[in-house]
Amino acid sequence: MAEAAVVLALGKLVTSFGVSSLRTSIEKEATLLKDLPHIAKHIERELDMIHHFLSQVGTKIYSNKVLEGWIVRVRKVAYCVEDIIDEYCYNITLVQDEGRFKRVIHKTFFTNAFHRIAVELKDIEEEIKHLSQLKRDYREMFNELLDNASDNADMHLLSSNRSLHSIKEYEIVGMKEDMELLDKWLDPKELGRIVISVWGFGGLGKTTLVRKVYDWEKGLKSFDCYSWITVSHNYNIDAISRKLIQELSEDQSKVPSDLDTMHRGQLNKALKEVLSYKKYLIVLDDVWDTGAFHELIDSLIDDYKGSRIIITTRNNDVASLAQEMYKMKLNPLGNDDAFELFRKRCFQKSNMEYPSHLEELSRQLVNKCGGLPLAINAIGNVLAVQESREIVWRRINNQFRCELEDNPGLDKVKSAMSISFMYLPRHLKNCFLYCSMFPQDYVFNRELLLKLWIVEGFVKQRGTSTLEEVADGYFIELIQQSMMQLVENDEIGRVVSCRMHDIMRELGLTFSRKERFGLADINIETENKDDVRRLLMSNQEQVNQLLRSTMDLPHLRTFIATNKVANYQLLCLLISRCKYLAVLELRDSPLDKIPENIGDLFNLRYFGLRRTHVKSLPRSIKKLSNLETLDMKSTKIETLPKEVAKLKKLRHIFAEKLDDPEEKELRYIRGVKFPHGIFDLVQLQTLKTVEATKKSVKLLKSLPDLRLLCVENVRRDDCATLFSSLSNMSQLNSFLISANDLNDPLDFDAFNPKSTKLEKLFIRGCWDSETFWKPVFRNYGANIKYLTLTFCKNIADPLLSISSSMPNLIFLSIRRGCWAEDITLRAGWFPHLKTLCLGNMELRRLCIEEGAVIRLEVLLLLSLMSLKEVPKGLDLVRSLKKLNVSMPHHEFKVEWERDNWKMKLHHVQDIRV
Repeated sequence: MAEAAVVLALGKLVTSFGVSSLRTSIEKEATLLKDLPHIAKHIERELDMIHHFLSQVGTKIYSNKVLEGWIVRVRKVAYCVEDIIDEYCYNITLVQDEGRFKRVIHKTFFTNAFHRIAVELKDIEEEIKHLSQLKRDYREMFNELLDNASDNADMHLLSSNRSLHSIKEYEIVGMKEDMELLDKWLDPKELGRIVISVWGFGGLGKTTLVRKVYDWEKGLKSFDCYSWITVSHNYNIDAISRKLIQELSEDQSKVPSDLDTMHRGQLNKALKEVLSYKKYLIVLDDVWDTGAFHELIDSLIDDYKGSRIIITTRNNDVASLAQEMYKMKLNPLGNDDAFELFRKRCFQKSNMEYPSHLEELSRQLVNKCGGLPLAINAIGNVLAVQESREIVWRRINNQFRCELEDNPGLDKVKSAMSISFMYLPRHLKNCFLYCSMFPQDYVFNRELLLKLWIVEGFVKQRGTSTLEEVADGYFIELIQQSMMQLVENDEIGRVVSCRMHDIMRELGLTFSRKERFGLADINIETENKDDVRRLLMSNQEQVNQLLRSTMDLPHLRTFIATNKVANYQLLCLLISRCKYLAVLELRDSPLDKIPENIGDLFNLRYFGLRRTHVKSLPRSIKKLSNLETLDMKSTKIETLPKEVAKLKKLRHIFAEKLDDPEEKELRYIRGVKFPHGIFDLVQLQTLKTVEATKKSVKLLKSLPDLRLLCVENVRRDDCATLFSSLSNMSQLNSFLISANDLNDPLDFDAFNPKSTKLEKLFIRGCWDSETFWKPVFRNYGANIKYLTLTFCKNIADPLLSISSSMPNLIFLSIRRGCWAEDITLRAGWFPHLKTLCLGNMELRRLCIEEGAVIRLEVLLLLSLMSLKEVPKGLDLVRSLKKLNVSMPHHEFKVEWERDNWKMKLHHVQDIRV
């Protein structure tokens, strides 16, 4: 499977050649360029066919050594295409940046450069022809592979039940509560047909759990008829219908004799007749998409007899076919249950006591299984036949990744997890492999990951959506397909972070190595330099190895350092040896300067310096003509050089300084001084954070496509100009404004856009008393879901106007405000609010009327030193799930304990006072 490499090469071919404006600019200097679009188009067609072939054969691609060799050559060709295209784009940029006079002077250089590119591309064309010829020469072998790839769906269905063994008691360790709940859902008191889903990623025991309950119900004969169908990815709906008719027919003699030749309409009619007036239990196991269910559901009639349909799936979209209250998401086993399952599996055939000398090793092995029952059972199977000697168990523990890849006893684990990857849509495979390179238990930040995917070229334009919006969809898809695990949602319900299961990561790394996609956790000295295209380093020894080695990394595209391991020496080495580098992520590293020759990285698209000690950027940064993301957040950079304005492809700039970590001062975050030319970068979508000046607030109008903007040090006199500029930004989604002085209130009068998509608004400082009645809030306040107000030392209480103008608020935070000692939330206010945070205020009393904040889930009362009473009406908020009161007044604690508020709020899951 060389899909990852082929997809990337295809993407670059489609976008890089055949652009007439580029051809005309250098046609005279390089006549061979005329042939490049034709050659590139031919290569694109051939690669596209190869990609379709690879997609079709799927997992069987490694079943033959000759085929594996063919795949290696395909992969090398794809990567060579990528290298040539990057070289081509580099030279095109040089030509375009030079004036006519210089171009004439450098005519020989450009002629030679494009001649070399044309020759190399011609060689690639010949190599692809040779690969196609090899495919024809080995036609029988390839055809056999294709025949085997399209498994006969009927045979799969017929064999599905035979493969199910009787469930052993040890296999359901940790599933007791889930079994009881599933059994309860099968109770016939609800006579309408109910669809139940059990979902989660591969290996969690979905089939085991459902099979245990299914067999139990079958033994009790609670239903009139039963059927278990393994649907699989390549399902055949007619074959499924035939099997349902056979299994659900009580009298087999009445099964239609022409069942095998019936067409779809006849099968639907026959199935309805079989189920008429029956109470049935049907399990649709391992459903990959909603299509199978939708094609069947009309035939599965509902005669209000208490029938049940259970779906097991890895996909959230499929799980959503069930009603919300009948969706069961399985999670990995807890530590105790996981160890108990392992212990029972290892020693199920003996009565011996668990050997104490193996306990520590056992727990290490169990931890590597990440609570996955399938993996725990499999490793238990392997160890059950081994001697109970520490040296044997330690070897398996130390070689866990190799065992996972090579040990036949772990084939089920590898298969269960691999199939999830194999059937991922093509646009998600590279994204998944990318995530597997990061360290174990790494928590992925959505914002960072999306930008990395984009600059890597994994994200393609769809309709009118931005690349960021498309990438966000990919991120959600990976979670919905159980390839990533959700860690945290933000206050308005969007996924903020996720992580990858340990076993999934190990298998991802295996695929990544096979694909020559990327490397992590490796000894660089043992690697083939041509194999290293993406490299992630997370420990200092790896960095030291790289610094000691003399090897070049000529094809390295991505270097990511985590755990603060990068340094200046390493950065110099990367610049000198890796000319194609596109991603350089060095956040949190102890860097204090950037080498002058950083501009040599012509292909650089992402430069991450967040939380380093860098004080300035060298002037050579102007040569980074492909740079799309420049992340300098929380560095020591105060002013950007004017050369940054030459980076025409910049989409995201993060540049701000945290001056006051305790956030006591209004300007605890300070913006960076931008050169005025920055406002000519029309592709900018993120600008964070600008220090307001008379000129900068005016020039912002030149950036109508901004999605995220932060402006600080804003004076009242500049507000009219600033908001006039903002009124042109119809795509603005998130906006932060910070005042210059607490005694200089912000004036929102001039903020009157024709339209706005503004969802998140951050205001630091004071405002006029009528602010939230202004046109922007009257007309577009319903779009705003997230509002934070800090240092708002106003006289008038704005809550009435905020609730009226922003009725769809989900998150509201008010900190360091002092407009009132008493706050009352009235009935009907904030009907959609889920999180309310009040902090560092002189608040004495908080009252919540019945009917106010009816959907509130999180209430944070932080450092309210004057709050002596428990908020009146707090017990009326039945939706509350979390209450956090930090540093409460002594009298607050007394009342809390005296009136037993913890008992009054027994419905609140998380209380911290």
